[in-house]
Amino acid sequence: MNIRTRLAVQFLVLASCILGLAFIIVYLRAADFRKDEFNSRLHDRGENAANLLIQVEEVDDHLFRKMELKNPIRLIEESISIYDADDSLLFHMGIDDPMEPKYLLDRIKENRTLTTSYNDRESFGSVFRNDDEHYVVVTSGIDRFGRRKLADLAKVMLVTFLIGIALIFLVGRVFARRALSPVTRLVHDIQEISATDLSKPINIGNGTDELAQLAISFNAMLARLRSAFLSQKNFIANASHEMRTPLTAISGQIDVLLLKPRTEEAYLTALRSMQEDVRTVNRSSDRLLLLAQAETEVTAISFSPVRLDEVIWAARENLINANAQNTIDVIMSEVEDDADVTLPGNESLLHSMIANLLENACKYSPDHHAIISLKRVGSAIELTVEDNGPGIAVQDQERIFEHFYRAQNTSETRGHGIGLALVKRVVELHKGSIAVFSEIGHGARFVVRFHCGK
Repeated sequence: MNIRTRLAVQFLVLASCILGLAFIIVYLRAADFRKDEFNSRLHDRGENAANLLIQVEEVDDHLFRKMELKNPIRLIEESISIYDADDSLLFHMGIDDPMEPKYLLDRIKENRTLTTSYNDRESFGSVFRNDDEHYVVVTSGIDRFGRRKLADLAKVMLVTFLIGIALIFLVGRVFARRALSPVTRLVHDIQEISATDLSKPINIGNGTDELAQLAISFNAMLARLRSAFLSQKNFIANASHEMRTPLTAISGQIDVLLLKPRTEEAYLTALRSMQEDVRTVNRSSDRLLLLAQAETEVTAISFSPVRLDEVIWAARENLINANAQNTIDVIMSEVEDDADVTLPGNESLLHSMIANLLENACKYSPDHHAIISLKRVGSAIELTVEDNGPGIAVQDQERIFEHFYRAQNTSETRGHGIGLALVKRVVELHKGSIAVFSEIGHGARFVVRFHCGK
């Protein structure tokens, strides 16, 4: 059973229960009204007979019977009995065997009124007072017309109920179809999406209900998948290019060396060149691995308290050991205790972030000099890296954090376009922000801020 039919059936069951309960209440109320109305007629007939026979001397038993023969309000199979205080029958008109059981007469005297029924015959007994004398009047009859009306009402209600539930089911299916039409459209749109084309968004309908929110969430997921697939595609293409260039150079140098015997100096020169190309491959692969690690979900990366000052000194030492020409000044201000420079993070990723910023600063500065400062600003830790290199053009500042993108004025300097993309991703993983301030010819300043509280 599909959702549309299930909703229609559930709606039918609920509406049927409500409608059926309403009809039952109406029927019971109508039955009570019929009974009260017929009892009232029985009481009036008995009271009128007692008044005429007991209080009016001119009316005797014979005259009363003649009067009742043509009475238009006489009940069907009517029976009227009047008893004195000693339970003796004074008057009876109607069916044979009029004697009421003594216990019934006693109950009428005790309760003043009493209603009973046997099959279709209904009786009403009451106490009639005349001066100091008490009489018991018992009137009975058959409410054939009232019961027929009640039966007709039951038939009308049953037919109305059956027609009503049929209409409710049909209307329920129509409304269920209309209510689920966005789901049908959503399924159709999803079926048209393929792994090679994630650019077509799903219609969000009115943009406010739950299905619209589902479509919005699905579109957001598509956007993330599209971005991930595009990033993966670019990553593979650029990584292949970055690896192929030095490997091609190594292969070419080996081919040249094998063409003919070379001097020892030529071999040493070629080996040094190939060694540099191998180091380039290693650095590229290391950064690609770090970038792949940084691209994983935050929940897959372990975090622990990390002191940024220690990470800065470790990164500085590694860069100076790698190239003795590098000089890095470390400035720390407004740092009173360890908590001022400690944040929850991944030490390996933070080290790679700082190392990449410092390496770029040293690489692009003519004197291989970089300045890194660390300070506490309210509830944030601010880290700044400055260089005196060629600067970054405004149009390049918006793209330098993209994978494998390199500014136009850096073409003469060896690089891979991975470092700053890795830096930005690491900053995002640590809930931080990064900004670049630069002018052509006046160096560049990168400012990283981590909001970690104190």
